[in-house]
Formats: sequence, structure tokens, C-alpha cells
Amino acid sequence: MNACVTTRRGAAAAARTPRCCRRWASFHTPSDKGPPKPPRLNRKAKAKVPEPGRLARASQVRPRPPDPKTKPPPQADTLLTVWRATWLPLSGAALVAGALGFYIFGTAAATLKSSPCACDGEHAAPTGRPPALTGDNAEQFDKELNWPEFWMGITSLRRRLAEHARGDVLELAMGSGRNLEYYDWSPIANALEEAAKDETTTTTTTKTATKTRKIARNVKGITSFTGLDISVDMLDVARQKLTKTVPPLKDAAPVVRASSMADNTGGQLAFLSGRLRLVHSDAHHALPAAPTFSSATKKYDSIIQTFGLCSVSDPVAVLTNLASAVKPNTGRIVLLEHGKGFYGLVNGLLDKNAGKHFEKYGCWWNRDIEALVEEAARKTPGLTIVKVERPKVLQMGTLVWVELKVEDKMQEKK
Repeated sequence: MNACVTTRRGAAAAARTPRCCRRWASFHTPSDKGPPKPPRLNRKAKAKVPEPGRLARASQVRPRPPDPKTKPPPQADTLLTVWRATWLPLSGAALVAGALGFYIFGTAAATLKSSPCACDGEHAAPTGRPPALTGDNAEQFDKELNWPEFWMGITSLRRRLAEHARGDVLELAMGSGRNLEYYDWSPIANALEEAAKDETTTTTTTKTATKTRKIARNVKGITSFTGLDISVDMLDVARQKLTKTVPPLKDAAPVVRASSMADNTGGQLAFLSGRLRLVHSDAHHALPAAPTFSSATKKYDSIIQTFGLCSVSDPVAVLTNLASAVKPNTGRIVLLEHGKGFYGLVNGLLDKNAGKHFEKYGCWWNRDIEALVEEAARKTPGLTIVKVERPKVLQMGTLVWVELKVEDKMQEKK
């Protein structure tokens, strides 16, 4: 190799060496002007690719569960979520609105288009019982009433009515005797059992007096019962029930008294020396006097009537007749009736079908019972209304409970 060329290359390399050293020293030597600048990176350098093992481990890391204290962000309500939250009140409001609309429309239609029942012949004569409820039909009719009365709540009202029966009891329009099973007959049964065991009495008069005193001590329950109805067939069904209900009647023979009235009424069946009587009579006639076993008066402690004012020709006269037979001040007249209700729609339907119902059952079911009772209280001296209520709201006011008494101020002073 040429020596000149070699010498020139070595000189050039020697000249470059101090320059590189000085540049390297500038990076590592502290400067008074500030911190050293970082070395420039090559932009064209490729990014480091992570190892495959690290990628796999990073993908297997489970995310942290959300903090329960942190509330999720609210979501926008949709039509479906709104319906699920409010379908029950909305459906109830729709039903109420529909029922109200039906009532308003029905009331207007019943008021404008349906004429009130003229009730021809309603006050002509005592209604009595139609032919469909006589003979064997009377017993079948009584059986068919069991379920409807239970469903309408009348059975529970009969039990409540029976609780008011005490002392000498008169039941007017007793029909087939649907109240008999709910009465308290224990005073009569106990008195008869004790009288049968009494061996010290020797005369009939002494026996009667002993039984009278024992019955008088027990004021709760029935001491004597008189049932009255205009239908002989209904009374026969009631007689069968009475025999099953009162144990002493199983072996007792009735005393029969034939009819003495021109209309073939007045007949009577008497049991247990007259303590239990079934009388065939009209409610407009004079009522039989109470037996004098427990008191000297001939009036009753309790007068009961169930659905009777709807089937008599003159309800006000019948109420006046009842007032004459109850003991003043202490006695009570308790009635369970049906008639006009609260709503115009119901009353319009009752008026429209009153004639057909009367022909089938002998009952005017559209009478205003409360108005009749108020009229009787105005016309009858001393007759006072104790209570008037309409039980069983589902019956829309068509059932009426009435309690009356007769006030005698002269007797109170005595």
C-alpha cells in the first residue's frame, strides 16, 4: 500500500477522535445553564413488541367487581318499563271510570225512559202467597233460598236478628221458619226439664207457678214463641223445622184449634201448654195476645219480622198493629226488609220488574221501606224509630234494618 495514502487516513482519524470525545463529554458533564437534554430518539426506530407470555397473562387478569356503594348511572325510561310499573293503578282507574260511566248512563236511561211501576192492585187486598209457593212448592222454595241468602249475606243478618229475640216473642210473616234455627230456646227447654224432675209439686196449679218463676228468672232467650203467617203451607214447613229445632217438641202433641174467621184464618197449633204457637192469620187483623207465663201483661217483649212489609197491602197499618202488641218502653220491634236502594239504576230496574216479581213471589220489592217506617212513626202515637240502617254494602242499599219501640211517658212516671 502507498505510504502517503496511509499517512493521510491516519491523520484524518486522529483529527476526528478529539471531536467525538468532546461531544460525549458534553452529555455527561453537568452544565451551569440547567439539566442536560435527553438524547434524541430515532423516530424511525421500531416499537418494542411485548412478549407473547406477557400478553396471555394480561388477558387472564379479572376486572375488579363494581363497588356496591357506587350507584349505577340512571337509565332512560322506556314505554315498557313505565307500563310494568304502573299497569295495576292504571287498570284500576280504568275500571272505576268504566263503572262510573255505566252508572251515570244507566241512571239517566232509567230516569228518562223507564216509567215508575204503577203497582196496580198493590193496596187492594192482602197479597198473601202466590199459587207458585203453595203445596209442595213451599218446601222446595225454602230449600232454594239457602245458597242465595248465604251469598247475599242474609243468613248472617238472620243470626243477628235472632239475638234480639227474648222473652215473649212474636214473629210476623214467619213464612217457612227460616229464623227458627237461630233462636235461643234454652229457657223453655230448661224450664220443662226442671219441671219434669220436680217431685215435690202435687197439683197442676203449683206446677205451673213453679215453671213460671223459673222461666222468669232467665231473661235471655225465648220464654214463649208465637209465629204468624197467612199461608198454611208455609206454616206446615215451619212446623217441621220447629219440631227439629226445639228438643221437647219431639214427643209433644200439638193442640189444634180450627179457624174461626170468615176468611178461613185464625187456625192455631199450640205446643207445650201454649208456649209455642203457630197461628194462621193476616197481619192486618188483631194480633194474638202473648201468653202470661212470665208476666201478667198480654204484650210481647220482642216482635220480629223478616221481609214482611213487601208482601202486605198496607205496610203503615201493619206497623201500627205491631206497635199495639209490643210492651211499652222495654219492648222492641226489629225488622229486616228489602226495597229501594241507594242508586237510581238499581231502583229503576226494581220498578221495571216489580209486577213480574209480584206475580211470582207475592212481593213488591220496590217499596221505600224507610219512608214507610217514618210515615208510621208520624201516625202512630208513641211509636219511635230507634235505628234505621242499610247493611251489606254490596246489596246497594236494598236491605234495610229497622228497630222501633213504643214510648209510654205515663208508664215511665209510674
